[in-house]
Amino acid sequence: MGCASLIDLARRATTPFLRRCLLVSLGAAIGMGAATVATPAADRSSRELLVAHDAMRDERIDTSERGQVQLLFGDQSSLSIAPGSEVVINEFLYDPQTQTGNLTATVTSGLLRYVGGDISRKKDIAFHTPGAMVSVRGGIVLIKAGRDARVGRSGGSKTEVLFLSGERMCVTAHGESQCTSKFATAITSEGGDAPSTPVPVTTEAIEALFSSLQPADASQ
Repeated sequence: MGCASLIDLARRATTPFLRRCLLVSLGAAIGMGAATVATPAADRSSRELLVAHDAMRDERIDTSERGQVQLLFGDQSSLSIAPGSEVVINEFLYDPQTQTGNLTATVTSGLLRYVGGDISRKKDIAFHTPGAMVSVRGGIVLIKAGRDARVGRSGGSKTEVLFLSGERMCVTAHGESQCTSKFATAITSEGGDAPSTPVPVTTEAIEALFSSLQPADASQ
């Protein structure tokens, strides 16, 4: 279902770049390529790290302006963290026998892409931003946390979330929630205000977000 939607969007993508990005997301969603792990090095702008254990708490990832990190978890989920982002993995717990567990993270600033695995198929995954809480059941989402241009509003926080695939996505802020299960829709919360209703997202906007996930010296 979600993967079929992603394939459909890839077929309709207006540029080869976006088509490749969507197909890479699809590959991650079905567990392809998860065995390839690059050794992290300070002079590399892109790093792929395998979380080799089934428990993690309070792990902070602070990418440089040129750095990009992808975390591959034991439940076959992944987090791709864009350059210039700050993310904390509050908790990752996974039981391979029951294929259940928990994943919560905080996106202080920047952009990440989450591709769901075993855990998200059975329970919601929670992402916290300075102004909102995002819950995801299965699938693929892009989460962007930043500063609101309007000064003096709840610390200036802004949360933008794009739903690409899966069962559903919800954004909660100011005591209210908005949810979507419709492919290629976005929900925004500005200044800590209640989240917007879901709105369709153009292919160009999706391409811009995928481009932001690439390291600064990535080719094409």
